[in-house]
Amino acid sequence: MRRLCVLTSVLVGCPADPAATTDDATGATSGAGGSGASGAATVDASTSAGSTSGSDTGATDEPTDSASAVTGEASATGGSSTGEPAGGGCGKEPGQRGSAQQTVEVAGTERTYILSLPADYDPDTAYPLVFAWHGRGGDGSLAKLYFKVEEASQGQAIFVYPYGLPLADMQDQTGWDLDPNNEDFEFFDRMFADLSERLCVDPSRVFSTGHSFGGYMSNQVGCFRGDVVRAIGLVAGGGPYVPPCTGQVAAWLAHGTVDMVVPYSEGTDSRDYWSSANHCAGPGEAVDPAPCVAYAGCDAGYPVVWCSHDEPDFMGHGWPNWAGAAIWGFFAEF
Repeated sequence: MRRLCVLTSVLVGCPADPAATTDDATGATSGAGGSGASGAATVDASTSAGSTSGSDTGATDEPTDSASAVTGEASATGGSSTGEPAGGGCGKEPGQRGSAQQTVEVAGTERTYILSLPADYDPDTAYPLVFAWHGRGGDGSLAKLYFKVEEASQGQAIFVYPYGLPLADMQDQTGWDLDPNNEDFEFFDRMFADLSERLCVDPSRVFSTGHSFGGYMSNQVGCFRGDVVRAIGLVAGGGPYVPPCTGQVAAWLAHGTVDMVVPYSEGTDSRDYWSSANHCAGPGEAVDPAPCVAYAGCDAGYPVVWCSHDEPDFMGHGWPNWAGAAIWGFFAEF
């Protein structure tokens, strides 16, 4: 199995990071594939290289009148928000309401995920579909507990919380294979195909969110499944690695300037990648919540929002309490 060695001491193919342990339900300390407290970020190209509100530490980003608004542009080329059936599983009874564990077989292995449907799910209404990827050492139930993106959606979307497999070269902690040719991307493909057949999913409004290692996975999903995913929203991740990417996605990214698990430079590299891919001109106007800045001049329908914060929780690596609502607000524009 080919893995991506992204940082000096964490991702598979590198020595495990003793500082990155099981995610904490209140904000998660797990490394996403972050380095140790003092580790510098590196990318091995030869191996497919790969809370509380805080003030905006990116205050040098001067607002400009030409900044792309997140609202309006995003919906210009995004999926329909009319709630009209989109085919596939529309009109079929789902067999559940609320949340329940589901399984699907991938490469001979039974894989688990939590499927969370709105309590008043209507099989004749097309819903956005959100994949939410946990951090290193976590699981789908933990991501569901503290991400709060689903809570912010107030029953307007279907959520999927995949469970990563234990990784032998990461002290058997759970995580993701970031190589797009391996089992976790097949897991994504199988879940998407199965859910699209069983549920009323709007295929033009598929999203991915994640924290830490799950943030890396969201970046990779946005890159290598850009023909499926419309937008990504992540906290304290890095990547994408091994471009060129397929398709194009809108991106919302947050990273702590004092993050001692995944270096801040990993976040700024992600910001710069998506800003370039979406042909943004540079930092633009401030948007809610306060730490965030919308980039200016991006391709219509493909905004980039960057949220630089200095919150110290969990070695600067926690999930800010404003992130869930902000990510959902970003997704809801499409």
